[in-house]
Amino acid sequence: MDFGVFNLIPLPPLDGSKILKSFLPYDKKQWFENNETIFYLIFIIMIMMRITDYIVIPVISWIYSGMANVILMVIK
Repeated sequence: MDFGVFNLIPLPPLDGSKILKSFLPYDKKQWFENNETIFYLIFIIMIMMRITDYIVIPVISWIYSGMANVILMVIK
C-alpha cells in the first residue's frame, strides 16, 4: 500500500507522471516529455532530502484512518 501511494507522485519514472500526462494538452505533454531528465533529477533530490516523506506519509495516514472508519462502521 505504501509503495502504491508513493508511485502516484507525478514525477518520472513513477506512474503518476503517466497519469498526469494523459490529462495534459498536447503542447504541455510535449514539454513534460522533453524535460523528463530534469524531473528525474528533481525526483532523486526529493528522495535524498526525504521530501517525499512529507507527501506520502500524510496520504497513507489518511487512507489508513479511512479504512479503519469503514471497518468500524461495518463491525457496528
